[in-house]
Amino acid sequence: MIRYAGEKITVVLLDDHPMIRLSLEMAASHYPDMQITGSFSHSHELLSWLQKNAADVLVLVLDYILGGDELDGLSLIKQILSRHPTLKILLSSSMESLAVIRAAFMSGIKGYISKREEAQTYFEAIRVIDRGLRFIPDNIESELSKIPVRKRDGAVLDGPLYHANGEKLSRLDTLLSPREAEVIRCFLDGMQVIEIAEKLKRSRKTISGHKQSGMKKLGLTTDLELFKYRDHLF
Repeated sequence: MIRYAGEKITVVLLDDHPMIRLSLEMAASHYPDMQITGSFSHSHELLSWLQKNAADVLVLVLDYILGGDELDGLSLIKQILSRHPTLKILLSSSMESLAVIRAAFMSGIKGYISKREEAQTYFEAIRVIDRGLRFIPDNIESELSKIPVRKRDGAVLDGPLYHANGEKLSRLDTLLSPREAEVIRCFLDGMQVIEIAEKLKRSRKTISGHKQSGMKKLGLTTDLELFKYRDHLF
């Protein structure tokens, strides 16, 4: 959808917390450039609605963590954008896992906002991504700038950024030391610490240290996260 001068920014909400949807709907009434055209608590309702109305929507504010019977956030983002590639998604979440946020940007979202933010900040973010810029809070952007990405993915994470501090995420592929990168690659290939230690002729303590320091630089805290986001690491 192309928005012409004077037209409102049309927004759809997906969040399983009724109070969050209600507060945004009420706040939107105070902004003459905003119009909430749909509000949903379940992804299947949203997907069904978008089949008929996607052409009239500019921005989708999407809650990353929905109920247990819902698609996981990344799968939902990919499914929505595969069907409606021009839709601009602002991801809203109470979880600030850098790995999740980065993977979401790699999947095609245009902005991220914490649920702790006031409604005013939500609408500021909506205006930003409507202008074709990415929206990332300064504290999150600063942390993301420390995480390496594959060179071939640089163009996805690079580009116009609201409140950019000059660092480009595509230049971060050298952050991991060669040993850290090698250990993590071996781990992702299914090798255990003792096997990696034998292969690299290092102690298990040293290998564990490389693994933990590498994961910290990648913004990961558990092995589950490491395997879940393996396709976005190197």
